[in-house]
Amino acid sequence: MTVDDIQPIDLVVSENSSKCLLAPVEIKLTTIPDNTTANKNDAEYGSELVIRSPTMRYAAMGMGRSCIKFMSQIRDLFSPSCAKIRDWDNLVEVAKHKDKIIAALDTFLNTYSKHEKPLMMQPIWKTKGKKPILAENCLDIFVWSDFALCRLLLDSGNGGDEKISRPQRAALRLARFLYELSTRGKVFQKPIYDGMTFDNLNDKEFAVSGMKTNPPMCCDRLTKPIITKDQIREIILGGGQKFLSPERRFDAIIYYSREIFSEE
Repeated sequence: MTVDDIQPIDLVVSENSSKCLLAPVEIKLTTIPDNTTANKNDAEYGSELVIRSPTMRYAAMGMGRSCIKFMSQIRDLFSPSCAKIRDWDNLVEVAKHKDKIIAALDTFLNTYSKHEKPLMMQPIWKTKGKKPILAENCLDIFVWSDFALCRLLLDSGNGGDEKISRPQRAALRLARFLYELSTRGKVFQKPIYDGMTFDNLNDKEFAVSGMKTNPPMCCDRLTKPIITKDQIREIILGGGQKFLSPERRFDAIIYYSREIFSEE
């Protein structure tokens, strides 16, 4: 599907007997609540998600593979807007057509969402508000499909006519990938995901706060994760907790160095 090399991903699921590679999976460990939802009730908690380039590349390839039988229809969907772009790195040129391109992508997601496949596993750990204390029910896992993740991306887009936001840039990259796949059969993905910067840094594709992730994740398992903190001892065995080496974050060290601020 791609002409150039693709980046590695966290996990590849394979079949034991044949060793056939079945699916690529990204793993995204997150905490709830984040800063934007910490003061809300438990049902409104959400986690921040930061999505980086490899995840969106695999989302694009996964959707392309699932919809390979519909490439002629996909070409007809994207051609009216994408065929007008001569230089995809030109912000001014792309900005003129971005609304129509994103509208075509919206139609694509709505039309072919039944072909979604799992892409990202999101384990969550829940604390008591912003305190560094585990909630009684604290661990669970959510699974995002490629189409669901891209729907979150599209619903998070913002920016004026003259500027292309990170979510919009990610949407435009995805649309270009699908368009080129539908017209050529293979894609050079590096010019898409290493280029098309549009005055944004390339360190991540997009990020959304807990306010945005709560609606698609809202359910009983978000409010009351299935695994309790006492069950962690059944997960970490043989004294494994003694080998943990937490990152020495400056804010955490200040938080626990309360003697600095104690009054004599």
